[in-house]
Amino acid sequence: MLSALYIENLAVIERAAMDFSAGLTVFTGETGAGKSIVIDAINACLGHRVSREIVRTGASRATIVACFRDLPPEVCQLLEENGFSAEEEELLLQRDVFADGRSAARIGGKPATAALLRDIGSRLITIHGQHDNQTLLSPERHLHIIDNYGGLSEQVAAYQEEFQKLRQLLRQLKALSGDQSLRQKRAELLRYEINEIEKAKLSPRLEEVLTEKSRQMRSAQRIAGALSTVRNALYGSDDLPGALDQLAEASSAFGELSDFSSFRQQAENLESLRLELCDLAQSLGDSLASLEYSQSEAEAVERRLAQLNRLKSRYGTDIPQIMAYCEKAREELSTLCGSEEEVSRLNREAHAQKDRVAGLARALTEQRLDAALQLTRTIEEEARFLEMPGLRVEVSFAPCKLGQGGDHTAELLLSANPGETPKPIARIASGGELSRIMLAIKSALADKDDIGTLIFDEIDTGVSGRAAQKIGRKLQQIAGGRQILCVTHSAQIAALADHHLLIHKEVAEGRTRTLVEPLDRSGRIEEVARIFSTDHVTDLMRQTAASMIDEGRQIREEIPIQAGRDAEAT
Repeated sequence: MLSALYIENLAVIERAAMDFSAGLTVFTGETGAGKSIVIDAINACLGHRVSREIVRTGASRATIVACFRDLPPEVCQLLEENGFSAEEEELLLQRDVFADGRSAARIGGKPATAALLRDIGSRLITIHGQHDNQTLLSPERHLHIIDNYGGLSEQVAAYQEEFQKLRQLLRQLKALSGDQSLRQKRAELLRYEINEIEKAKLSPRLEEVLTEKSRQMRSAQRIAGALSTVRNALYGSDDLPGALDQLAEASSAFGELSDFSSFRQQAENLESLRLELCDLAQSLGDSLASLEYSQSEAEAVERRLAQLNRLKSRYGTDIPQIMAYCEKAREELSTLCGSEEEVSRLNREAHAQKDRVAGLARALTEQRLDAALQLTRTIEEEARFLEMPGLRVEVSFAPCKLGQGGDHTAELLLSANPGETPKPIARIASGGELSRIMLAIKSALADKDDIGTLIFDEIDTGVSGRAAQKIGRKLQQIAGGRQILCVTHSAQIAALADHHLLIHKEVAEGRTRTLVEPLDRSGRIEEVARIFSTDHVTDLMRQTAASMIDEGRQIREEIPIQAGRDAEAT
């Protein structure tokens, strides 16, 4: 049940807080006062798409918070499956809409997605607006109404699951039986791609190993280059003597001066330097010889890396993706090259599956026929209470090609007057009749789900007088088992409410804002009188309004409201 709603900076609503209770709550107000904005706010909190234009001019964002109590078990389970606590006594759903077009959703104060908000919201509230009348005009939706009434959701889901299996088999057959030249070209491409990947001999850690090997090779190459340069400088080449040769020549020249004591020490130092440099040259040679570097191996590693990069550019961002692509390519190639036996097997499976689906469709149609018969009787009973005593309802079933919806279409046919042949709704129903027919259907479906809150947005369109009063009584009756919120322009409906909220505008400091005000008895009398007045409210209108409100209270207190088919007796 919706227990509270808070709105801030939404269109002309600057700030509004509303508390709700069980029973029938009505919203009234002048046309354009903002009643539809409250419904838009609830829709936003239920995760539906919103536009940044709904943010109040000058504000950076709009905020809507809805509080729910007495949560149904399936909502608690859905919350827990998505990581949210369902142990609290109440649930807060929040939607923020920013002026720059962004929006944010929260569940119990924690970030959530709008999709999850919609999933949860669909189990908490059902909103019936004026556009729902168009559902009645669309035969494609009539099967859905019948399925809802008959409680056939599981049977429909089972049928659709088997139908999807049939479609998959037919797709596979089509792939095998397609254009032969295209299949051959595709098979050749797949073989090339598979061969290219298989030749690479990939393994999960190959890229890591090659990258490390390349790094080591580059380091070894750098060391080898430096050592070779030093060694060549020391030993020289065929054309150019090295440092050791020049030192040997210098030492020999000093040896000729050994007879002179003043040069003897320098000669010995030079010879010692030559020997030390010889040792260094030998050590460098040993280091160079022991260095693990092969130019051909380095080139092979770089070629493997280049090959891997080419494969990544074509088949995936990493080796697991490339290998997965290869596996899918093998499966597709296997399908393309399937033998006649494979085609024959698929044909047998498809025929067997079609028989299975056809059987389920026949069973589903039989159940729909039974449900449709009961539904038409229920709608006629509800319609009699809603001042449509001559309404006759039939469902026309017509065979069709086996499809997602079954093997038959269905259309509701109505006759509003005795003696007339039932015809499609669009051809015989006026706006007021559509509203009452829709309410009759909603009433028939009311006990088919456990959604705690129903919202009716101007269900009274096109009706007045006694018919409007009967719509109010029907809403009052449904409210005996769940919470009903209703936007109305009808005094008869407003007078029957358990709770009454007035939505009105005021201008302050040059800005228009909408206010939501709960009404006490005197306020309700004034508002009900205003609704059915022509120019101004008179004392006689107030007396009439008070009488209507008292009558509504007496009905609630003295006559038990039942959710069945006893409405007419009240």
